[in-house]
Amino acid sequence: MICSNALSSPNGLLLQATIRRLEDLGLQTLRATSTGDAEAAITLFAQFTDCMYRSFALEERWLNTWFSPDRDAHVREHTHLIELTVEHYMSVMTDDRLTCASIRRALEGAILPHIVTRDRALLQHHHTVAP
Repeated sequence: MICSNALSSPNGLLLQATIRRLEDLGLQTLRATSTGDAEAAITLFAQFTDCMYRSFALEERWLNTWFSPDRDAHVREHTHLIELTVEHYMSVMTDDRLTCASIRRALEGAILPHIVTRDRALLQHHHTVAP
């Protein structure tokens, strides 16, 4: 089973910090889309995307070390979100009139809900389960 101190390990602490950073970048990007500043939104979305790749890779490595019955489903969600992010990023590059709206839809519709609910819940669940 999962050790209750899993999140106090160096990898667990790094994962927590990375997820917090990812959520923060997502919210900053969302705020930039609200102001209509396409350049700021694109810059922040690029930072968010980079952090998302690192966060998902770290999270999946961490999941591999602990028993998680929903691991495969969670990894499939990551794959879907990465595909969605690439799709939106490509649309941003082809039509800058839709930049803010496109980024906002991606963040609000799928990406931030996953981070705020699924990733946080996953960490909380693993933190409370004893061996």
